[in-house]
Amino acid sequence: MKTLSLACLAAVSVLVTGCPHNDYTVELTLREKTIERRLVFYRADGTDTNGVPKYESFPSNELAAITALYPPGNVTREGERHFATGEFSGALPKDVGGAGAYNYLSTSLGNAAFYVERFRGNDDLAARARERLAAADQLADLVLGWSRVEFGREPGYKNLRCFLDTEFRQDLKNLTLYSWAGEISSAYQHEAGEEFIVRFGQYLSERGYLKVEDAAGLVQLVADGEAAPVLRLVQKFLAEKLGVPPAGPLPKPLALLTDRPHLEKSWDNYLAGTGAYRARLRQWQQEKKLKPDLEKPRPDVVLGDLVGQLVSFGPSGEEDHLTVRLGLTAAPDHTNGTWDEARRQVVWKSNLESTNRLPAFCYASWSHPSETFQREHFGRVILNGDELLKYSLWRSGLAATQSDEWEKLLLALHPGDALTNQLAAFQFSGATPANSSAADFGKDLIKSALEHKP
Repeated sequence: MKTLSLACLAAVSVLVTGCPHNDYTVELTLREKTIERRLVFYRADGTDTNGVPKYESFPSNELAAITALYPPGNVTREGERHFATGEFSGALPKDVGGAGAYNYLSTSLGNAAFYVERFRGNDDLAARARERLAAADQLADLVLGWSRVEFGREPGYKNLRCFLDTEFRQDLKNLTLYSWAGEISSAYQHEAGEEFIVRFGQYLSERGYLKVEDAAGLVQLVADGEAAPVLRLVQKFLAEKLGVPPAGPLPKPLALLTDRPHLEKSWDNYLAGTGAYRARLRQWQQEKKLKPDLEKPRPDVVLGDLVGQLVSFGPSGEEDHLTVRLGLTAAPDHTNGTWDEARRQVVWKSNLESTNRLPAFCYASWSHPSETFQREHFGRVILNGDELLKYSLWRSGLAATQSDEWEKLLLALHPGDALTNQLAAFQFSGATPANSSAADFGKDLIKSALEHKP
């Protein structure tokens, strides 16, 4: 990208394969109030022809961190495959990186539970948006500064400067937001990343950067690294902004734009004098104290860093892989996973690229009514699924005294005409007109369920 100023607007998806990566499988088994977690993990670099992973040693620092999260002796090894097991309630271990919880709510009317977990990534969307938009501004400033050096003496430069400082700057910001939207969407729909690339291509076309016939040149660039087609497009575009007649001739700075060595030297000379590059040099000097062989960064690294922050269609390097399997007796009431009927499991699969992507996220909720108790006191099962989950959440929030009084009410209820009147008359002890609504949520749930005819 260092040879192009406007070419950074072309969003290119590069798939990286064959890189060493970590593979994690989280197997979750219910133990009523607790959940058993079995983590299977290893590191591999691709697979053999028979499909077996080409195992590598798992990073020792990460292995030590995982081991510390499980009971002593509960992390074992078979060859290069590692296994960690433990039972948890409430917060789950941050073994893969992230945060999660398992909560079990037990009541006389039934029980409900939910599992939720975030794996790695960065969910501070406001900060990420600010960083991306700031990178777009920085890149626009660099392009503007470079253009002033190259074309500042041209008669039509005022128009080009205005364009770069306004429309181009805004288009860079839209590029990074399009890229981000494609990145997030592709986590849920594989084709979404490609769609957003095409979407932004249309955006560029509508704003005059590209024409349909220019697509062949961009494809060539991606296929074999040939920059000439894009350089000619940039040259043509800049000529229009500078007001150069189509018949020419081109001013010398513009004519030299398709000379790749000249363009690279022009950019390097400009970037070498920028504050951004001086900051990178200071960083390199600090890092060199610990790594004496660390090479001095080239000026073009400044552009590469900014473009890397702007564009993230598809994976940008090594991706760890995650599979989560939650065993249940029946399909959950709610989940973003896939229900495997044969295995009686909810399954999630995701790649874990870096801390810059939206986190992988898993959730499921389920409930089981106490059929015997509900039939005895209501005549039939009235609370199940979402309604039982709502009831369980409300019930778990009652104070100890309130819990005792509520259970006495339930035990006194029996099918018949008096049931609804008993419910309506109930209030927690000490209730006053100002705080008389504490029991209303539970009473209303049961009343509504009784009125609903199965």
